[in-house]
Amino acid sequence: MRMWNGKVPVSYTHLSLDELVELSGLTLQELHQLVDSGALIPNQSSEATWHFNSHCVISIRTLSRLKQDFELEPNALGLMLVFLERIRTLELQLSKH
Repeated sequence: MRMWNGKVPVSYTHLSLDELVELSGLTLQELHQLVDSGALIPNQSSEATWHFNSHCVISIRTLSRLKQDFELEPNALGLMLVFLERIRTLELQLSKH
């Protein structure tokens, strides 16, 4: 049984596509578009076995909120996700120094 800490499964590092839909606030179609654009990269290339690193939930949820708040077009989501991940990476690098 999966234990949830309110947002992300505890002690799991990978999420299925269905779990990501449930946690993200984005639709299945929007997540497919993100994968198709290369902005979101699953751990396996076969759609039937797509799993995603759980760390992406933070960026995906932020993306979902920005989409709703600013009424972003679907084609802008991929670029926005790339920017969010880049910001997260830079913040992590700064926190190590």
